[in-house]
Amino acid sequence: MASRNGSDPPDHPRRRNSEGHRGSPRLNSEDQVAQETEEVFRSYAFYRYQQEREEGGTTVPMDPEIAEIQQEPGSTSSQVGRRLATIGDDINMRYDAEFQNMLKTLQPTKDNAYEYFTKIASSLFDSGINWGRVIALLGFGYRMAIHVYQHGVTGFLRSIARYVAEFVLRNRIAQWIAQQGGWVAALDLDNVYMKYMMVVLAVVLLGQLVVRRFFSS
Repeated sequence: MASRNGSDPPDHPRRRNSEGHRGSPRLNSEDQVAQETEEVFRSYAFYRYQQEREEGGTTVPMDPEIAEIQQEPGSTSSQVGRRLATIGDDINMRYDAEFQNMLKTLQPTKDNAYEYFTKIASSLFDSGINWGRVIALLGFGYRMAIHVYQHGVTGFLRSIARYVAEFVLRNRIAQWIAQQGGWVAALDLDNVYMKYMMVVLAVVLLGQLVVRRFFSS
């Protein structure tokens, strides 16, 4: 993956067919998933931060940018973000330390955050796509948002939400989510997510592998 300076992902052209019209309903569904992803991520970050504050109290650093995210509790995006934050506890416990160690090693800034994000996020999906890996992607975006804020970079949460949305569209993750029924399908994961968790076990060596790959590329 080519290096990129700056904090913004490249513009993604709207998909058109050979006659210049918008694509098929399948592509529209994929685009819809991508459009909803930013809001799902913000909702996930809001509810996960709430959980951490409730469980850890003052040991969890303040992050007003996340704490002040506006939620519409009845919206699908809000419900999906909350569900993924809740059922993602096991993933968070297993891999959050890895994510934090990677961020400490790489020290992302506004100038290199997009490059770092895409390289690490890509490694999550090296061997396929499943809901467990999607939750891990949201978790990494959340941890990066916390990290950059703690290191004095404010107003960056919106950029990270955009990174996540661009990544899921460019790497066919939005297509996969659309095939599952869209983000709303995540609301049914409480009964079946354990089978996905088993597939995520391969990520246990993520930290060491990604850091080595990053500095050797």
